[in-house]
Amino acid sequence: MQIYPEALNGCTEYNIENIAKILEQQMALAGVTKEMLAGKKIVLKPNLVMSKNPDFAATTHPAVIAGAARALRSMGSDALLLAESSGGPYTETTIRLHYNGCGIKEIAQQENITLNYKTGASTMQFPDGAACRSFHVIQPICDADIIVNICKLKTHSLTKMSCGVKNLYGVIPGTEKVEMHARFSRVESFTQMLCDLAQMLLDNKTMITICDGICGMEGNGPTGGTPRKYGVLMTSLSPFSLDLLAEHLLGFNGTVPSVQASIQRCVFPVDIAQLTIAGTDYKQHITANVIPPDTSRRSILRDFPDLFGGRLVRFLEPRPKIDQKKCVGCGVCAASCPQKTITIKEQNGKKRLNVQDKNCIRCYCCQEMCPKNAVKIQKNFILRLVR
Repeated sequence: MQIYPEALNGCTEYNIENIAKILEQQMALAGVTKEMLAGKKIVLKPNLVMSKNPDFAATTHPAVIAGAARALRSMGSDALLLAESSGGPYTETTIRLHYNGCGIKEIAQQENITLNYKTGASTMQFPDGAACRSFHVIQPICDADIIVNICKLKTHSLTKMSCGVKNLYGVIPGTEKVEMHARFSRVESFTQMLCDLAQMLLDNKTMITICDGICGMEGNGPTGGTPRKYGVLMTSLSPFSLDLLAEHLLGFNGTVPSVQASIQRCVFPVDIAQLTIAGTDYKQHITANVIPPDTSRRSILRDFPDLFGGRLVRFLEPRPKIDQKKCVGCGVCAASCPQKTITIKEQNGKKRLNVQDKNCIRCYCCQEMCPKNAVKIQKNFILRLVR
């Protein structure tokens, strides 16, 4: 087992010049060298989950992308390509929409970053996968020598936290992510699949993971939560060990499923005390009282997932519900649902959408992709009484 050093520094403002200096120092501390970068195909992979202004804190801030580009060039990199498959179809139209809406097009022109508009993909094999042994991956990632995984520090309704490992889910093309949710319908199998994907990419590519934790998200992330200032930048050659550190910064110690799955695989030390952390003391940057997603209460159910044939867990689990006052009937939630459980009916000249609970797998894709934040998490009244 290789132990990767993590680099962590405080950073409270989206100042490109300052971010570039910090990231250059962090890359050196984390083990990135000029020789490692020289002549390599480098792809920047941000989090552009939906077309939202960076101020919403749902996507990687353009200033961090610009800072990473400057840091890489100062270390000898030349051509930089940015690629991402966000929510919705993997088409040129959707890609352009996200680049424009997330402030990427402007920063790419400023920093001479090439933007990917091609929509090809190839299959990568992973015979050692615990849950998944092959993945369909967007072509720029397949062709890359080095992946610069620029994630956003956020809470997440399904996985509790989105950081280095979860951000790599964006290499799956478009609506194929919906199919993966249907295939891995329980959070345990889904997070095992995420770990397989991250390990496959690590085995085949050099990966530099950078975390935009300057302003992240709490509550019902990854898109419907509230911005929260965490004031940190982090860099690592392993998304697994960076996530272990991030879990502690949020105060979610031992409760993030993907981190726990990674620990079971022994892909990094099982305790944060065993990590090598360069820069500043991480304890100075632990954020108190981070609000978890409403769905985090489901974690107490994992101790007895098969009790009464799993019916008790299904009855108690938080479930998505459409807020009809906010819903505009756009149908994005229905298109994002792996099980096609969302119905659309017209009433008094207005489209009304409803989640049919029978086949809902609690993936919360509908909440994640709703552009109007109209999908809420309805908590079971018994769990509310217990709380």
